[in-house]
Amino acid sequence: MDVFKVHGQVIEDYRRFTSGFVEVRDQRIKTFVDQQFADGVQWPDPWVGLNPSFASGGAVPDLVDEGLLHPEATRIFRRKEGPQDPGRDPLVLHRHQRQAVAVARTGASYVLTTGTGSGKSLAYIVPIVDAVLRETAERGNRRPGVKAIVVYPMNALANSQVEELRKFLEFGYPDGGEPVTFARYTGQEGPDERRRILADPPDILLTNYVMLDLVLTRPDERNQLVRAAQGLQFLALDEMHTYRGRQGADVAMLVRRLRDECQADSLQVIGTSATMSSEGTLEERAKVVAGVATRLFGTDVRPEHVVGETLVRATPDVQPDGEKLVDAVRANGTQQQRAFEAFIGDPLTSWVETTFGLAVETMDEVDERLVRRPPTTLPEAAETLAELTGLDKPSCASALRNVLREGSGVTHPTSNRPVFAFRLHQFLSKGDTVYVSLEPEDTRHITDTYQVRVPGQPDKALLPLGFCRECGQEYLVVARTTVDGESQFVSRRDVDASGGDAVTGYLYVSSDYPWPDKATEINRVPEAWLVTDPDTDRVEVIESKKKYLPTPVWLRVDGGVDTTRSGLQAWFVSTPFAFCMRCGVSYEQVRGQDFGKLATLDAEGRSSAVSLLSASVVRSLKSLPSPSCLPQLVSCSPSSTTVRTPACRPVTSTISCRSPSCAPPCMRRW
Repeated sequence: MDVFKVHGQVIEDYRRFTSGFVEVRDQRIKTFVDQQFADGVQWPDPWVGLNPSFASGGAVPDLVDEGLLHPEATRIFRRKEGPQDPGRDPLVLHRHQRQAVAVARTGASYVLTTGTGSGKSLAYIVPIVDAVLRETAERGNRRPGVKAIVVYPMNALANSQVEELRKFLEFGYPDGGEPVTFARYTGQEGPDERRRILADPPDILLTNYVMLDLVLTRPDERNQLVRAAQGLQFLALDEMHTYRGRQGADVAMLVRRLRDECQADSLQVIGTSATMSSEGTLEERAKVVAGVATRLFGTDVRPEHVVGETLVRATPDVQPDGEKLVDAVRANGTQQQRAFEAFIGDPLTSWVETTFGLAVETMDEVDERLVRRPPTTLPEAAETLAELTGLDKPSCASALRNVLREGSGVTHPTSNRPVFAFRLHQFLSKGDTVYVSLEPEDTRHITDTYQVRVPGQPDKALLPLGFCRECGQEYLVVARTTVDGESQFVSRRDVDASGGDAVTGYLYVSSDYPWPDKATEINRVPEAWLVTDPDTDRVEVIESKKKYLPTPVWLRVDGGVDTTRSGLQAWFVSTPFAFCMRCGVSYEQVRGQDFGKLATLDAEGRSSAVSLLSASVVRSLKSLPSPSCLPQLVSCSPSSTTVRTPACRPVTSTISCRSPSCAPPCMRRW
């Protein structure tokens, strides 16, 4: 998948969505709005974040040989493709995951503060599984009951973890008999599933803090799950930075109640978070995190038990000179597909890793360590590269995109991870509405930044606009108040004020189509509002509608009413909005919301926007090549396998052969 192409499509879909709410009639305002869309004000350049490479902590069999893990962990923590797959490659842990295992063996509570994509879940899953395996080995049989509870702030995280645990704890055990069991209990389960969990509690329970609180209070759960969790060994709080303020206090009390109810005096609490502290030295940050964890966990957490990540470079640590960078940028002007050694030998790949991924932090006068570099944007990086090479910025941006794309498909031979696992962090804004000053249409100040006065001209007020959904005529959204004894029109940001205070309303300003005087305004009033007097044959406005007719006002630039009638002429109508003074569309149900009558450029709706963005991403995922582009098994026998590989990138995997000539089903690699 080309993430840059997907990003471009998502932005285009969002642009069409946000720009389709209203057609602005005034040409100056329309030009301003179109320019804002063209400049991408609502979708600034995305931040490019590069997932770094981590120092190795050794493969799981190595930790087994050292006595850090139970031997069964070798069978569990492998890469598996399906329920029948016993796995081929053992997991290679990162150094911080190994450190977490070592701390867990001491029985101390600890916190893992590593970045996104660092495998924080394994830092508590591996020790929990290991503890269950060791207890079973010591007893000679599996003790029923809950040994560990993992608390997630969102059900989506728990659901994702279920799938990962299934790969480890269920795959490779085709006949059942999994040595460690788990279950999700978050409130999403049906009655039968809940009864099954209560009747046979798992070793590991995945839940959220709200459900955990309910488990401690509901009679059925309390009698069965809490009883099954007596002597609870582990409590893991995933994404613990979300527990702050009042919610943090609630969770802290919940931890203490759980410890008391489960009589778990030696409860080991584990926390994970990528964003706990960023100020000061490494030691100072560890002290801050340890202090927060101590208060939250209700048990002492020492600074040395705050585990951080150890980063390494995936590319050589070189500083290529300008000439080599020039050649590299030109060579990467087209997309390439190189092997690992050829790719990391390119000087531009080292520059990319340094620019997007890694920075050096000085720990003391001698020691230094690699840390994650704050994200930057592709245009900023391209500008820096253009200054170094003397090449044009578009060429540099194209080369950087090509290197990032290629790096996401090149796998490191030892870690089996992409060399450049990068992410685009796109921030989207619904934007703000348009604001104008109280001046003639051809000279008024126009901006989309919320402020009450024109910059540099504090005597001129700025008022927000709403636009007729039928014709695009602009209306100033105002409230009429009294200041120092005189009428004043001030900004009102709530366009939907139907049924509110009578002083709220809208100002109509038009030099080419002004509202007529009382004698002729019936020619512009909606026809449904008119009635003919049977005695005089005179056409009049229905009495109940007269309160919705415009009132002429003359305004100073500061929003005050000009009693000399020499200021800007406008017409004021109070809420609710009853009809448009330009196109004549009327709303007989005047008590309805004004949102459906007047549009603002900042009212796209959060849920609608999320639905649109999600649909755009799903369409991109659906456009991926079908499985038919992958190598296909043509024939298989106990002695040979024939595979047809289409003209696409090579894929290495394992397939399960169910050929009648193979009994039992064999496993072939292709």
